[in-house]
Amino acid sequence: MKNYKLILFLLLFSGRIFSQNAINDTVNTPTEETFDYKKYYDCDFGEGNVLIVLKKGKEFTDLKDLRKSGKGFAIKMEAIYSMEFADGKRYESSVVKKITSDSLSITNFFNENAAKLEEQPFKLITYPLSSLKYVRFIDDRMLSLYSKKNIQKSFDLIVKKMDRAKMCPAVIDFKERNETKVCHFYLTSQGYDLLYEDKGKVYYLEGKVEWK
Repeated sequence: MKNYKLILFLLLFSGRIFSQNAINDTVNTPTEETFDYKKYYDCDFGEGNVLIVLKKGKEFTDLKDLRKSGKGFAIKMEAIYSMEFADGKRYESSVVKKITSDSLSITNFFNENAAKLEEQPFKLITYPLSSLKYVRFIDDRMLSLYSKKNIQKSFDLIVKKMDRAKMCPAVIDFKERNETKVCHFYLTSQGYDLLYEDKGKVYYLEGKVEWK
């Protein structure tokens, strides 16, 4: 797999697994009174498993403390994380679909259109939790800086059942294009960003937006 790069003003990733270049796009979208979310994506926050990635020797109390203390981070279903596994494969735009007590299931691409662009079938891949090796975080997009967390060396993995187990994607109306996009959350060092797909390529969404 090729290493991805952050490119000045041409943001986010390039590589064989994330072969789409991510580019800035600013959207200003007003909130509509009525909106049928399930017309675009079937997701509810619901009950389910959350994967807690906790620094060794630390104690998990709750998600709020985890974020504030810097003791680790949470991996939720329907969101995107830059992950590398023990088989050497690295995933930059794969959506986490299922978390069990001992496994993690992700899509091989952002969606069907992204897979089609690469002439690959769109499918679900399941890894044992013990094979999660690295998680990477963007630190500074402008300077192309990122950090890498060695999961097997420095963190414990804890699966917790929670009431709000999913990061359901935002469905945003692109008024100038007359299009509506499903925008998945992507975890960086600064928090979650939004990614969307257009003609098989995945782009970084910039700007203040509102969605249902």
